[in-house]
Amino acid sequence: MLPHNDLNRLRINLNNSDRGDEMIEQKARVVSLKQGYAWVEPLSAGNCNGCEAKSSSCSSAGAFDFMKPNSEKIYVQNPIHARPGDEVVIGLHSNALLIYSLFAYLLPLMSMLVFAILGNELFTALNMHADFGAVLAGIGGLLTGFKLAGWLAQNISKSDDSAPVILRPNEKIIQPMMPVGHA
Repeated sequence: MLPHNDLNRLRINLNNSDRGDEMIEQKARVVSLKQGYAWVEPLSAGNCNGCEAKSSSCSSAGAFDFMKPNSEKIYVQNPIHARPGDEVVIGLHSNALLIYSLFAYLLPLMSMLVFAILGNELFTALNMHADFGAVLAGIGGLLTGFKLAGWLAQNISKSDDSAPVILRPNEKIIQPMMPVGHA
């Protein structure tokens, strides 16, 4: 049996999924506040945090510290008025994540291909080495695509619908391993 607050959350999630308005969630810690917004730092869900052997006897302890990514702070809406140090759950609409992914991957790739084709045609028309023109223009197209993707993503992120938001405090619910019943 789910606790009362989980039943309400399940109803909300089911209602939102009917509209295609699903949220992608991540646990984070509030670092600082600024006028209704908060800077949060995602909580790591790495393998080392969940390992039972959290001691120095682990062969991988410290060996791969250089590979750990430095967590980036994220600027999110703070409708629940969380305070620095609070653990919260932040959310981003799945549609916004899809759009950001298209900007990050598809736009630079398409830009590179279009520029490479144009560079090839231009160098062919100028009676120069066409492959060199394709490579040179392709690199320029890739860099242009990255700049354009960053600019578009920054302008779209100003919309409240696509901005990440603090959904709720991080609840640590402990459920029994086996159902408790009377024989």
